[in-house]
Amino acid sequence: MTISFWLNEKSQEQSLRKCDLVVIGAGLTGASTAYFARRLKPELDIIVVDSGRVAGGASGRNAGFVLRGISRYYDNCIKKYGRDKARLIYRLGEENQALVKEFMAGHGVSLDYAASGSYILASSIEELEELLASAELMKEDGFELKFHRQDPLDRGFYGAIENTGDFGINPVKLVKALLAASEARVFEQETVLHLECDGRVNLHTSSGEIEAEAVVLANNAFMPLLLKELLPHIKPVRGQMLATAPLRKRLLDRVCYANYGFEYFRQLQDLRLLVGGSRQHFAKEEEGWGEMITAPLQEVLEHYIKEYFPEAAGVPIEYRWSGTMAFTNDGLPLLGRWLGADSDGVYLAGACNGHGLGLAMSLGRSVTRLIYQNAGANSVDGLSAEIFDCNRLRTPQVRADSQLVGGP
Repeated sequence: MTISFWLNEKSQEQSLRKCDLVVIGAGLTGASTAYFARRLKPELDIIVVDSGRVAGGASGRNAGFVLRGISRYYDNCIKKYGRDKARLIYRLGEENQALVKEFMAGHGVSLDYAASGSYILASSIEELEELLASAELMKEDGFELKFHRQDPLDRGFYGAIENTGDFGINPVKLVKALLAASEARVFEQETVLHLECDGRVNLHTSSGEIEAEAVVLANNAFMPLLLKELLPHIKPVRGQMLATAPLRKRLLDRVCYANYGFEYFRQLQDLRLLVGGSRQHFAKEEEGWGEMITAPLQEVLEHYIKEYFPEAAGVPIEYRWSGTMAFTNDGLPLLGRWLGADSDGVYLAGACNGHGLGLAMSLGRSVTRLIYQNAGANSVDGLSAEIFDCNRLRTPQVRADSQLVGGP
């Protein structure tokens, strides 16, 4: 979100706020950062600021899938990043799942948790072959899964990987619970216009100024609007979804990810069918920061329901929405201290390529450990920061990757 000169009416009552840590972005990663910062250093004064509502961006506009892994299948991860990195990336997904469950148990919140497991469904013979290769490699590396050589749903797919540890939740409830547990001061509808570093970090916002020892940019696709150096490296991409009225019976007992993640669907506790994706048919049109729905893509989603779920073909569509995801050129999130000119105290966490819910808590914990514990390379956090190091964007090895990937 931007703000014009004419709309910038600063409140004198909030002309200057001071704190130890300011987090930009009240979504999954921002809320996780505030939560783990509070756990590491209870005495911190923490501010979370967002140009919109809490969980109003992609964090509250996804399918609620907590999946292991990233948008690339395991065999492709190994080809792209090497086996050691691929193994760690998928282990981080499992760590993230454990952190979500630990948080639920420790704070007595259910978050509409659905311990269903997931099906990663093949929409073609070629995709099935890749899933089989991935399954064999994952088993060799100690990951638990089941491989189905035929469609476990009997709906026209070619087979699937079943990940029994994957699950679904209500992402908005998770964000709100994390922020409540963080005891941070949260400011909604406040746009950060720019930031400066001069010993401390100074944020100039639409409501005044915030001064802090450190700032974490956790505003996902909107990070480049504050750090223009990120513009060539983060592509904002819209994901669209819809949800039906409650069906008469249960059709699905898993969260489902199909066609390399370009389609994804689940049935909620109240029996609504939730379907998203299909943006590959409108790749260029779906780029950008605008959160809107478009008739052509929504029609494709409706056709997808008719093709794969004929029982739901006549059920009314009660919700349609979109959210803006952040995709990086190399398919990996950003994590760590930004080593730009005059940027001491600036950290980045996010840009998860459509899999934020599967990584957000791990990223939030990692970035706070980097800030306050100087986590070394011998720790899991140090290794994750090394792999996802945001300053890799400055190296000549990073290039644009034209392959589209999906994500719930």
